[in-house]
Amino acid sequence: MIFFAHMLECLFKFRLTMEELSQKEIEILRFIRSARHKTTVQEIARGLNFSPKDVEVFVEGMLARDFLKVVPGPRRSEDGYYTNPEAREKIYELLG
Repeated sequence: MIFFAHMLECLFKFRLTMEELSQKEIEILRFIRSARHKTTVQEIARGLNFSPKDVEVFVEGMLARDFLKVVPGPRRSEDGYYTNPEAREKIYELLG
């Protein structure tokens, strides 16, 4: 049930503009931006003390909105994420 609620929240967020990011999305973007290299869902979850499922849902939403890019790993759990170079200027403005 919780996962379904997160999926609905994520689907709703696809329609939002960058200025309307949720607090968790902002924290995740800030974490990814501060990483020296691409980072995984597990690393983000550990670093922010979020559940991996929460991070996965929000990352998928931000991928769909072109805020993030992915480097596929040998397993999905090893996929690496980084900010989309084309969206970085807007992301940096938003995050400060």
